Order: sequence, then C-alpha cells, then structure tokens
Amino acid sequence: LAAARMALEIRRSIPHAHGGAILCVAYNPYARHIFTGGQDSLIKCWQSESGELVRSLSEHAGWVTGLAFANEIRSLFSCGIDGQLIAWSAKGDVVDTQRAGGKDASAGEARRSQSGPLHCLAWDSRRQRLLVGGNGSIWVYAFSTSDGSEYSGGKRSLQLLGELRDERGRAPHSSRGMAEPVRGIVIDEMGKVFTVGYDRALRVWDSARTEGPPAAAVDEPRGKPARRPPPSAESLMANLYSSTGCHDGAISAVTSDPDNNWLITGGFDRTIRVWSGDAKRVSELHGFGDTLTGLAYVPATRALWASANSPQPFIYDPRTLSDVTKYHLPEAASPAQLERTAMHRIQRLFTLWDTGEVLASTNTRQLLIWRFNPHGAASILHAHTDWVEALAYAHKPAERGEHGDEVGQDSLELISAGSDAVIRRWEPASRHNPALFDHTTSDAGHDGAVLCALYCGAVECFVTCGDDSTIRLWPEAGPTAAPRQPQVLTEHTDRVTGLALVGASTLASVSWDLTLRLWQLDAAFDTGAAAGATHASTHVIQNAHDDYILSVAFSPELGQIASSSADQGVKLWDVRCDTDSSPVDADGEMFVPEGKRGKRCCGVLLGHTSDVSCVKWSEPLALWVTSSEDRTVRLWNRGGVQVGEYRPPGDGITALALDRCHGCVIVGTMDAAVRIYAVAPDLSGESLWPFELKLVQTNSGHADAVRCVLHVPERQLYVTASWDRSIRVWRAYSPRTGNGAEGADAADLGDAQAEEHDDGSDRQQTYAELHPLTEPKWLRKGGALERRRGEGGLRARRKIKPAEMDDATSKASSALGLKLLELETRLKATFTEPAAKPAPVRRARTSGEAGSMRRAASGREPSSRSVL
Repeated sequence: LAAARMALEIRRSIPHAHGGAILCVAYNPYARHIFTGGQDSLIKCWQSESGELVRSLSEHAGWVTGLAFANEIRSLFSCGIDGQLIAWSAKGDVVDTQRAGGKDASAGEARRSQSGPLHCLAWDSRRQRLLVGGNGSIWVYAFSTSDGSEYSGGKRSLQLLGELRDERGRAPHSSRGMAEPVRGIVIDEMGKVFTVGYDRALRVWDSARTEGPPAAAVDEPRGKPARRPPPSAESLMANLYSSTGCHDGAISAVTSDPDNNWLITGGFDRTIRVWSGDAKRVSELHGFGDTLTGLAYVPATRALWASANSPQPFIYDPRTLSDVTKYHLPEAASPAQLERTAMHRIQRLFTLWDTGEVLASTNTRQLLIWRFNPHGAASILHAHTDWVEALAYAHKPAERGEHGDEVGQDSLELISAGSDAVIRRWEPASRHNPALFDHTTSDAGHDGAVLCALYCGAVECFVTCGDDSTIRLWPEAGPTAAPRQPQVLTEHTDRVTGLALVGASTLASVSWDLTLRLWQLDAAFDTGAAAGATHASTHVIQNAHDDYILSVAFSPELGQIASSSADQGVKLWDVRCDTDSSPVDADGEMFVPEGKRGKRCCGVLLGHTSDVSCVKWSEPLALWVTSSEDRTVRLWNRGGVQVGEYRPPGDGITALALDRCHGCVIVGTMDAAVRIYAVAPDLSGESLWPFELKLVQTNSGHADAVRCVLHVPERQLYVTASWDRSIRVWRAYSPRTGNGAEGADAADLGDAQAEEHDDGSDRQQTYAELHPLTEPKWLRKGGALERRRGEGGLRARRKIKPAEMDDATSKASSALGLKLLELETRLKATFTEPAAKPAPVRRARTSGEAGSMRRAASGREPSSRSVL
C-alpha cells in the first residue's frame, strides 16, 4: 500500500526568499538547514522547522547555479556562473575556492581546462567525489587535506582529479564542435552517474569501473606507506552508455526514480521522457504548454512532480505517466484564492532526499516547502457542489476457477451523496494505487439532502435516504449487472436519518417521525417491479422514542437493533421477538399500527446528557459504541452497562465509525480532524471505567466538519466526507508490532498529550513532541543493567562475597573510588527500590435517573440540515 501514500502538504512558505530566482538547493540533515542559491549571487541558510534565515553567504560574483551538501564530511559545495567552485564548512566558513578546471592533476602539470561558467554539481557519496558540470565539460574533484590524505584532521582543500571524456576523448557534452552547458548530474546508489546537457545527450558513467589501468604506486621515504598518485582522466570512470538526440530540444530538467531505477528528463520540446539505466527510452509524456522547468521525484509518495511555468505542479505516476494531480491538490476556496494562485508560477522543483520534502521556487521569488504527512489524505475527490453527508461502497472479490486460483480481478464501487441531492458513483482509477478513484456516473432522484447510505449485497443495490422522507434503492452499476429500475420506499412522513441492514436483505430505517420500520429489500426487486412502485414495510414501531430518532444499528451476535434519539437515550429491540399490533395511546406511548408487526424493546442505554447522534455495534469488541452532542463517546457491554467514556477534542463530534479489522473507534469532529482510538482494558486502575480509548492516529486535511467516515478493509482505506464538499481517502490505521511497538506507544502518548493540551491554535508540534524520548530497555526494571548488577556490577569478573565487602570498601581510598561507590549505591536504590505507587483516587459514579426519557418534541423546530 506504499503507493497510496500521497499525503504531501505545504508545510511552509517563505516569501521573497531571494532577490532573484532560486536556482538550486541543498540540505544539511545534522543542523536541519536548507541552503538555497539564486540569481542574486547569494547562498542563504534557512532553519528547516521554523523557516527563519540563519545566515547569508556572498562569495560568488554571479548566479549560484549548484549546491551540494556532503553528509560524510559535513561540508557544503557551491558553484556559479562566475566559474568558482567553493567549499564551505557547516558553519558557513570558506574552506577552499577554485576556478573551473583549475589545476588538472591528471595531466601531470598545471593547465587550464575549458574555462567558463559552472552550471551544476553533485556529490558522489559512494566514491566520495565531487562532480562539477560546466560548458560541455565535467570535472571530478576530491576533498583532501594538506598531507594528501582525504578527510583527515588537517587543512582541507579541493583537488582536481581529472576531466571526464567521451569515447572519442572529447568533452562529453558538445554539439557540432561547440560546448553546450551540462544541465544536470544525477548519481544513484549503485554508483552510476547520469549527465544531461543542452546538447540533448544523455550519458551514463560507472564510477565503480575504469577504462584505464590503475596508476602505479609512488615510493615514499622510508617509514611511510606508498602513496598512489591521483587517477588519470581515463581511469576516473567508464562511459557505459550514450544516447544523443534524447529530446527535440535542449534538456532543461532532470531527476531520478530510485524505486524503478529510472532517469526522468524534461526539455524545451515540452515533453517528459523516462529512461532506463542503460539509456533506453521507457515512456514519454506530451502536452505541456511551456518548457519543463522543474522535475522532482518524491520517494515517500512514489510520484513525479513537474513544473512548466504553471500555477500548480503537475503530479504523475511515473510507472504509467497518468495524471494524478486532481487527487493531491485541494480546490481553491474562493475566486480570490484562484487569482492569487494564478499570479505564482512554479519554476524549479527540488527533492530533499534526506527528508522526502519537496521544494519549489516561484517567479515571485517565493520558496514553498511540501512535507509528507503519513496520516494525511492519500487522495482528494472533487465532484460535489455542496456538503457531502453520506458514503457507501460495494466490493466483489475475484472469481475463482476450478483449482482455486483467481479468475479476473475484484471490483470496487463507491458512492457519495449530500446536500446537492445527487448520488455520485466512483470506481478505482488505477490498479497500482488503490486510493485513486474516478467519478463515473451521477444519479438524481432525491428531492433534498441525502443523509445516509449503505450497500446491500443480497440484492446488489445501494440504499439512500434523506430530507425528502424517502428511501431509494439504486441497483449496482457495472457491465455484468442486470438492468433494473431504481425503487422508492415512501412510508416515512419526515426526514429519514438512519439505515441499517438486519440480516441479509432486511432493512431497518428510523426517521424524525418517531418510527422504526423494517423492510424486505428482496421483495422490492421482484420481477416486473416498475420504477417508482410503492412497497410496504413489514414491521413498524410508532413513537419508538420521545424525540427525533437520529441513528440505527444492528448487532448480529445479540440479535438486537439499537436506535439513538434526541431524548438522550438508546433503545434496544429484539429482532427475534415480534409483537402484535396495539391500539393508539393518547399519551403518545409507542404502539404498532393495525396490520403491522412490531419488535419488543429489550433494553435501554442511559447516561448521555444530550442528543445521542450515533450508535454502532463493534463486532471485534462485542460492545455498543455511542456518540452524543455532550461531546462524549461511550462504550456499553452486552448487558447495556457503560464500560467506557472518552471526551475527544475538537469542539463537537460530527461523525462516528468503527474499524472492522482492529475494533478502533473513528471519530470525526468539528475541527475537521479524524481521530482513531484504540479500545483496550484499563490495566492501570486509574480510570473510572474498565475500558479506555487511546489515541493512535490523527488525520487532518479537511477544511470543514467531517460528516461521514467509511472503512474499506479490502483496500485498507478510510474514506471521509465533509462539509468542505470534498471526499478524502486515507491509509487505514495499522498497529505496529515487533521492535517498533514501543516507539509506536511513545508516539501515541505524544499525540494524546498534544490533544489534551490543544488550545485551538494552529500550532506546529515540535520534534520533541512528535518523537519523545523513551527509556532504553537495558535501563528498565528487569533489563540488562539490572541483570548485570545482580551478577556483581557492570564490570565485575566474579561475584564479591559479603565478607569481602568491607575489604573492597577499604580499598576505595581514592576520591575516584569513593565517587564510584557513591554512584553505585544511588543506582542500586533507584533500580531495586522503586517509589511506592499512590493509590488511585476514585470518584463516586453518578447514576442517571430512571424514567421514560420523554422530552416534548413540540418545542423543537426542525432545521433545514441536521447538525449533530
């Protein structure tokens, strides 16, 4: 599912970062500094987390065209059109400066190679060499000390090892006898070097192979090891492959795809082409409106970002070159935002391989930084013109042949609906990426907002309900589905707010008309049923609650239907026990109409202090889960006794769902976040309830309240619908096991603490909060330290007998010995005598008043939209 990780979000924007266009970037992972070079001849250092300017470096006399940071030696290298190659320390001090070509050690004498501007550079971490590209030429440098050994503690300097030559001994990038600028140098993990230039050529070099014999050792004075001279130009690296005429115009951008071992280039011919490691074309993409100015591959999302002087980057799947931009970028919120976006043009794109971040420079000298959010949306679906309220999906596994092998492919269909009264169908857009969906068709029929949806596999249809007091059945679409007409169920007299399947083909529905009804869906699609035909319910309970009924759920294990209401309660109905019709009660008590059957009320869940907006049955946990406008989520066991309670942050609960695989509780809130809670027994004894909810994941990205959450276990996805008119697809929560379990617990604790201290501000969590320190295993009770101490000390060779203790103490006459004994005593007290744990303070549990839960409905006026 790694291909579905597409959650890149803008983390920071730095306006007016340079006085001119930004041309190159580099990253120091140790200090978390971002270096940028631009047309203003400056190199600027930025703090990655805060975006603050740390320092500016001004040694170049022209455009800074290349930057590279060498992690192994913690040094920065830069080049520019002034022909200077400069080595910097991590603190910004100039270590060495050389002109292009400088002194060529491979020629045996000092000579000036082709002098001119430098256009790019790259650091080869495998061979620890620096490659610099100029006009047609590529030079190889080493970073050596004054005594000839590399990377020692002496004074460091740049040493020119030689110049790369093609198979004819000429500069590798030249066209018709004229040297062309080298546009880019890319080095992969295996030591292959790819160079491209304005001559439209692609050359592949192997730094692990040489074309000439190794140089002979030079004798040193006695007592010193033999020293080998710098390699010759022919022995630097072998030119493996060459491809000329790669584009119809000069190559203007280049990046690598390490996941597929591909090189990706863009040119002035407005095309993108993908190349294998042996310089053979794999695929190409046409149709851009301008020159390709930037390319960046994002390893965290396995996506290719491209810019062609466009307001937004284009995003592609490099394996198929399919456009997936619409799944990544949110729609503009207003015409003003569209106008502001149109003013910016993305010029260059860069990937920070150490962090996975994407940097972009614009024509307004702005620096944009995208960061991968592992809990962000994998894709964004846009089609609705108003609030999205309901989601449902249908999955059909692949058919199996005679020998049990799969024949064909499984299918998945998703529907969404909302306040625009349109049912929209979605199908997977890619077999490689399960998080991508394409909008296929739309169905109209409801005369108002659609509030709820589900799928009935027994009759192969989707079921929706809404404000128009109708329930509509939509046959499943597909090439193999039999053509059937949509059906309508019309007995409710007010908005229908909840649907649930009872068994294979029985539907339970609840409404603001205070009724609970059961329907047989298979009878609705009998042969000859016409569109719009009326169908009768089989069971009806009038006045099932004292106030509006808001939700319904079914427990197959208990054989019970649960209905939640604005009367602050949840009622349980036994589906195995029918009741006969009863006369109408003048006081408004529940009854069964004449000619109908009912169900017996077998229990009530009491405890909420406001409208119970949703009720769900958790099969993995065998618990009822409810949410309410009192901002709490509560857990109830089979007997209807409350066993858990939690108050999520977020200023109100707007959606509730359950993870069908792990039993997690998924909560959507008014703050546009989706939080996933793991349910576990309380082993600490500090909680009032036997079960506790522990925050394990937070997904954020919506711009308004989340109104519906859907779990798709077949694709390991969460799908959410929101009032921001969008649908977002997320990676489902997956518990981390093995060695990473403790780290996961620590991260979960950090998230929970951050939520508890959430003051509503848009505060970025610090690195310490996201990655809290954990106590090492060897320091814990029963760990390696305590076991070794039990053997007689950290460095004891044998166990000291009690009779020898006084002798050992007397020998510790020195100050160091006394200090060590004192430290040993303190450590022993720490690890062998833990402080007594204070007894938990339990507060008295308040019992709710028993009663009829009746609340007068006459004082409430239905609103146009139900806000949970």
